[in-house]
Order: sequence, then C-alpha cells, then structure tokens
Amino acid sequence: MSNNKIFVSYRRQDASGEAGRLVDHLQEIFGEHSVFLDVETIEAGLDFVQAIDKALSSCKVLIAMIGPYWTNIKDSEGNLRLFKEDDFIRLEVAAALERDIRVIPVLVNGAIMPSADQLPENLKALTRRHAHELSSSRWQYDSDQLAEILKKIIGYQEPPKKVTPRTTTVDAKPKEKSWLAKHYLWILGAFVVFLIIINLSSGPDFDDGYFEPEATQNLDQPTEYGTEQDAEASFTPPSNPDTEQSYADILDVSGSWILQDPDGNRSTLSFNQDGEDFSFIEYNVYNQEIGNGQGYLEGNVLHSDYFNSIFNVSGEITLSTSNKGRTWNGRVIFPTLEANTQITIFRN
Repeated sequence: MSNNKIFVSYRRQDASGEAGRLVDHLQEIFGEHSVFLDVETIEAGLDFVQAIDKALSSCKVLIAMIGPYWTNIKDSEGNLRLFKEDDFIRLEVAAALERDIRVIPVLVNGAIMPSADQLPENLKALTRRHAHELSSSRWQYDSDQLAEILKKIIGYQEPPKKVTPRTTTVDAKPKEKSWLAKHYLWILGAFVVFLIIINLSSGPDFDDGYFEPEATQNLDQPTEYGTEQDAEASFTPPSNPDTEQSYADILDVSGSWILQDPDGNRSTLSFNQDGEDFSFIEYNVYNQEIGNGQGYLEGNVLHSDYFNSIFNVSGEITLSTSNKGRTWNGRVIFPTLEANTQITIFRN
C-alpha cells in the first residue's frame, strides 16, 4: 500500500473552518483521494479507531491543526479532552509520532505551540516539531508554502501537461453556451450595483486610506446592553507613571460579542485576548463559523484583519470606543471589492 497521503487532524471546536479550507486547497494540488480529513473521510458504519489506524498506515505526513483552544477544550464533565486516553485527537497525533510519521503542527487564529506541561506524555514530542503558521491575512502565501513542504515529503511530481492537437472542422456546430455564460454580464452588473448600494448606505468612506474613528452614535432606544446616553462621553487613559497602566490593562475584549450592521444583520464574535493582541472567530445565527481575524488594541481603537469564509474575501476592521469598551463602533472594509460598511459590536 502506498504511503504518500496527507492526514489532517483538527478539533471541530477549534479549527474546523481552517481545516476545511486547507483541505480544499491541498486537494486541488494533490488530488481528492490524497488528503484524509479526520472523520470526514470515514464512511458510515466503519469502526472509527480502525479507520484512523488504516488511514495513518497509508499516510506519510500528519498535519496537526492547532487553534487557540486546542489544549483547553473540555468534555461535558469538565475534564481536558487531550488528557483522556480515548480522545481521538490524542490517538491520531500520538500514533503518528510513535510510527515516526512526519508530524507538522499548523498554527491558526494566532495560536502558539503548546508547552510540554500542557500535553500528555505520549504527545510531548510534538513540542520538538517545527510549526508552520497559517494567517488569515496571508492565507494564500502560507498555504502555498506548506504545500511546497508537503511535495518534498511525499515525493510529489507535477503531472505532465496535456497537449491537445489543434484541429479545424469547417462544418463543426458551435457549442451552445450555458445559461451562466449567456447572462454573466447581467450577473456581474447586479453585483456591482449591490456594492455601490453598500457604499452609499455605509456613510463616510476612508480618505486616502486614513480612518478617523466616528463619534459614538446616539441610540435613544434601550437595548439589552443599555443606551449610549448612559455611557460616559469620553474615556481618558490613566496617567499615573507609577502604575504604568495602559488601555490594554483596562479594555477587555475577550469573550463573546454581538456584531451588528445598520440593516440589523447580526453575528457572534468569540474573542481570545493576550494583552494588547487578540484573535476572534465569527459565527452565524446557526453557530456555524463564517469568519475569523486577529489584531491589536491601540488606545481606545481596535485594529484587526478579517477573513470571511462564506465569500472567501479578506478585509480590515477598525473600531473605537468612548465608553470604556462597552460598545465599539467603526467600519469593516474590503479593499479588493472597494466596499465598506459600518458595524457596531457589544457584549453578548
């Protein structure tokens, strides 16, 4: 049995969207049957442990997708799943290490490599493996670099290009165009109009790439998080040099937030914060991951990159707060689409 396949191990609660996106990219290069995505590739009715064992026997490399919560996810009883002997992620990675299969830790959403004391004994060797980072702001470059590494590991050779001889047929009947081919100009025009409407409805635009944080909106109607009239008009950072406090010591964006646009559309942002730096995952109303990003706090302004996995487009978010971080107002822009819209986030 050939052992030149790629096994992708991941936690659904931690890096499901990134794992699916990476597998799609790798399958385009190596072929659909050359990439094994955890249980997604196991047929119904098969023994999971036996299927994992069989898959590893045909793999030359295992990619361990590690997000910011990879070591901290617990079961329903509050026990760390990674320390349970029947945890499938532990079984997959430990088996690959034991068989001397090449294991590549792939860090996503700003995750860092776990330390040895965060891992069970049979996974401690993972800390000695050089990690590869996949950033949402440079996803294409990072994933292409990973693909080049994988090509060397599995001995991949580019398939020869097919040369199609040129033929001329005088009486050949022209191939009838598909409906999409006939109407693509109309579809493209409608999409452009849609982007123009978004631009017109989203208020002032950026001027020469510089963002001036907007004043907090005057929301008279009460909401679940109070009114802006209840909030303080401004917020000044502490200036006591003895305490050396900063905004990062005061403004806390960790946890769950609601994102809302002017049309009332909502999603949930789950933030993980480390000092001034943070990362987040965006979920829709069905609790499905639809985006992610990472950035930093600068005073009372939040800067972040952003990737929407539904439309496969990258953007930038800039928000400001004037009420000690209770609410944040600003814009998300999509440079490639030349579009932007106003957004507000508040605690969930």
